[in-house]
Amino acid sequence: MKVTGIIMGNTKRWGRQCFMYTAVGAVMLPLGAATTLLWPHAGVVHAATTPRAPQLSWPAAGAPGGDIPDSAVYLRYTGCGFSVEYVEGWLQTVAAHGVTFGDKDSSVAVDLRPRLGGDLAAYVQGTDLSRLGHTPGFRREGMARDAVGGYRAVRLTYRGQSAPDAVTGKTVALQVDRYYVQGPRALAVLTLATPLGVDNADGFRRIAHSFRFR
Repeated sequence: MKVTGIIMGNTKRWGRQCFMYTAVGAVMLPLGAATTLLWPHAGVVHAATTPRAPQLSWPAAGAPGGDIPDSAVYLRYTGCGFSVEYVEGWLQTVAAHGVTFGDKDSSVAVDLRPRLGGDLAAYVQGTDLSRLGHTPGFRREGMARDAVGGYRAVRLTYRGQSAPDAVTGKTVALQVDRYYVQGPRALAVLTLATPLGVDNADGFRRIAHSFRFR
């Protein structure tokens, strides 16, 4: 089935809303509906879900990998309300308010949340850190103010743990960079995870700072 286009509409919560329609039946569905949607730029069909908690699990462990080579080609993904670069060949999984790109145990996830009314750093300290603290292998490393796409941001670094391998049950220790970007209509959370020992620092920095609100 082929996606034939996107219609943009207004919504009080996000400032804009995406509606999908397909070549068969021309049925329009609002973003966030608990049904199967087709998204632009995705190579496969994925199920869209209602808004959920931040993604705290990672690709199942096997042989640690997912490094970004110097010769990697970067493409730009355009979603509802944002765009971001990703590594050509990485698997795309689209959800109601974001997207995840993954290769082996490395991943890049974008999650749009309602815009904050208060201080960004206070939100990270008071809300997200308490959630992350209950995830396997979590160990906070640092937090600093940053800027992404011309907007205020906070960068949180920590250690995490991959989901168990479906066959062996083994897990992989992860190094995670998480960026919180306060935009005009939404808060964007970018989570970039890679196994310890895999150096994706330069590639991840490029991806994080390629993020733009639309």
